[in-house]
Amino acid sequence: MNGPSDLNPEAQTAVDAPEDSGRVAVAPGPRPGRRTIDLAAHTVEQNLWILAGPLIAERLLRSIVDAVDMAMVGRVGAASVAAVGLSNQISMIAMSFFDAIRVGTMAVVARRIGAGQYAEAQKTLRQSLLIAAAIGATSFLVFSVYAGGSLRLMGAEEDVVAQGVRYFWWKGLSLLFEYVTMTFAASLRGAGDSRLPMYVGVAVNLVNVAGNYVLIGGNCGFPRMGTEGAGVATALARLVGLLMIVFLTARGTNPLRTWARGSFRPDREALGAVLKVGLPASGERLIVRGAQIIYTRAVAGLGTNAYAAHQIALRIESFSLTVGFSFGAATTALVGQYLGFGDKEKSEEAARKAARAATLAMGLAGVLLFFGAPSIVRMFIPDNEAVILMGTSVLRIVALAQPFMAINRVLSGGLRGAGDTRWTMFITGASAWAVRVSLTYLFVMVLDLGLNGAWYAMVADLVMRSALLRWRFGTGKWKEIEV
Repeated sequence: MNGPSDLNPEAQTAVDAPEDSGRVAVAPGPRPGRRTIDLAAHTVEQNLWILAGPLIAERLLRSIVDAVDMAMVGRVGAASVAAVGLSNQISMIAMSFFDAIRVGTMAVVARRIGAGQYAEAQKTLRQSLLIAAAIGATSFLVFSVYAGGSLRLMGAEEDVVAQGVRYFWWKGLSLLFEYVTMTFAASLRGAGDSRLPMYVGVAVNLVNVAGNYVLIGGNCGFPRMGTEGAGVATALARLVGLLMIVFLTARGTNPLRTWARGSFRPDREALGAVLKVGLPASGERLIVRGAQIIYTRAVAGLGTNAYAAHQIALRIESFSLTVGFSFGAATTALVGQYLGFGDKEKSEEAARKAARAATLAMGLAGVLLFFGAPSIVRMFIPDNEAVILMGTSVLRIVALAQPFMAINRVLSGGLRGAGDTRWTMFITGASAWAVRVSLTYLFVMVLDLGLNGAWYAMVADLVMRSALLRWRFGTGKWKEIEV
């Protein structure tokens, strides 16, 4: 990344900063290439697509691999699918705590890089790595000791627990590798480099699929390990990802390449900045997670066919969400960098243009979902007409909400990039509980609208959240937050 985010500190030259920045910007002698961000020379659209393009490619591949992954596990049997699914649900709770580091690191690094403070950005990465490793190690220990109890608490039968405990040990180990890798990835994206994390993500996904192939079914001379083999493959893939991102970060041209040369002593100021931004993001995830558990239980109470249709529809919907997630992450980085650079107008412009692009793309995806719903659902479950009918119905409901989902992802990403994570927590948490949970009870339990009622409640939540995020973003108060 360049100008001022990928400069060699020994070769920086002063240039004029925006008039309201109160600082002197720095820029390199040679012009950056088309594939690297330049806050001064590139347009907002150029910088946006430089970041968003690799993110979209990476997340699309991940969605495809997740589907293939589940299909491979499904060959072992229903108990294996349940064991993996429930274990992943539990691991998402640990991810909620880690979000404080992931979100905080990305926002703070973006702000420091935009301001040309490379040493501070590297210090932020080192401090975040310490906490990420600690959270990962704790998660591994807790999951190893309480795997069986956690699965039983989620309502797993003993055959599921028997397979889940073996899988869970490896899944817990993978979290240690994954959290460190994700901290590097968050820092690199904050610094404007989304290509390097994409390369690592591609490698991780391919290793995971290959590992599943040889270990779950015992192919190519490897032992047949079943569900446990899926866990081993996950841990191995995450370890490969960790080694790759450490090596590529040090060998690349990004401003974080010399991250390991500084002190690893705990620094209250640097870590405090990360937690100031990140803790509300972690709180947001935990609050929403609680609402989702209640929502999921209500859907599960509608019966096996309804729950199957619900899960299939969510899996299909995740492909369109790839665009929203990608533009949201790109907006987080750009808003933070432009604010650090001292250009508040471009920080707002970046968020608004990202919102328009994501809304258009997800709106088109909504049209495809609406008219193609029957055929798409039938690809997942061709022999159950009841599930096909329900899946088609709810997909058409959520198809109409695609533009609102795009706005939610982008504007919340922009607010996080500015450090305004408290308001995103308030808005998301309040909408999830006050709208989604309450309307689910009304539509499903009182009005007996079935699965459609649950998805009506979801869409209402998305619309309300969109309106509140638009309001908060429109106030412009996020531009004044110090990180």
